[in-house]
Amino acid sequence: MGFGGRTPKQRTQRGKVELYESETSLPFLWVEVNQVFSRGDIGYWNTRWVELEAQLRKCPYPLKKLGEFIPETVERDGTEVPGITYGQVGRREYPPAGTTIQQVNGSVRLLLPGTRRKEEREGVLYLQVRNLRRTGIDHYETPLEKRFIEAGSYNDLLRSRVAVGDLLIVNSGIGSLGRCAVLTDQFPLQPINISQDITRIILQKIAPEWVAIYLQTEWGANQIVRYASGVSGQIKIDFGELRSILIAVPRAPVQQVFQQAYRQMVGYHLKSLEAKRDNRPAEAERYQQIALGMLESLIWQAERAIRDKSFQPLLLIPADLPESLVKLLEDEYARIGEIAEQVDIRPQHAEFKARPLGIPLERDAQITTEVERLMRWVRGFKEFRDAATR
Repeated sequence: MGFGGRTPKQRTQRGKVELYESETSLPFLWVEVNQVFSRGDIGYWNTRWVELEAQLRKCPYPLKKLGEFIPETVERDGTEVPGITYGQVGRREYPPAGTTIQQVNGSVRLLLPGTRRKEEREGVLYLQVRNLRRTGIDHYETPLEKRFIEAGSYNDLLRSRVAVGDLLIVNSGIGSLGRCAVLTDQFPLQPINISQDITRIILQKIAPEWVAIYLQTEWGANQIVRYASGVSGQIKIDFGELRSILIAVPRAPVQQVFQQAYRQMVGYHLKSLEAKRDNRPAEAERYQQIALGMLESLIWQAERAIRDKSFQPLLLIPADLPESLVKLLEDEYARIGEIAEQVDIRPQHAEFKARPLGIPLERDAQITTEVERLMRWVRGFKEFRDAATR
């Protein structure tokens, strides 16, 4: 076996084989021994990941597997539920035709047809792949008659109920795999359940918002597409593969900034949903573009933080800015979001062309330039505000 034109040296530690060449600066390749025999697909051994893993190994923060933060089980409402799961497999049972849906104070009541006095049942928001956008949950993507299920029905398993702080990720499907979002306490509806094509992950001792952002960096996205490159032809990522994803773990204060900035993005995503509810499509589109521009800025900041420990992440809109400056930043995020909507995120690498994700594998050059410029503005606005309040 050759490595950069030379025969590689080899060392084995804790069940891993590491190939390296001491006389060159070529990247290392870390291989789990069992993967040598279990992965025969070309995409898994793609050269792009060899380059990216070498970069990730130089990250100033500790690297850990995502599974280290996923508990085996947790107790919720007196029931033990798994730390990672997906929704009910098989048929989908929706309320019968003629059901009246009422939403009151964040809860949903289903008034079933067929009786003189309609029978009332608790409704559960039911998320499918189309409902999980890059910026958050969008239940308006599903027709009203298929938006809710009855509590305790076939598709409403307690194990897959979604709680605040849970990470949701699309686990299968060409053009959708990898889309992910965190349910924050800003979302107006509860309870929530998911389809079999969405994986629900409970995370402990790490900010789930940071994980959602990291998974959309080039290191996170390329690991997702790498694991999804199975020989079966299915575009899918399972629990074990999700647990195996290497993730950079910044200090708690750094994670907290990303957590707060993520909530800023979610705020605009929810404004878009409110505009949809009230049939204001132009306003809905603008808020969605702002949210998407914010997400691109979060991903850019995450990639900078992974490359440079001295980089200090920022809130996307500094606190206590004058309204005119907030409006200016909103316009700029909307412009970046509009560009992002037009970007073709299909993979350019030959190994991945048949396996496009629902997230980009790499940053678009134009978006990177625009985000970098905008973040200089944000930093300048923050420093100006800080100086004015001293």
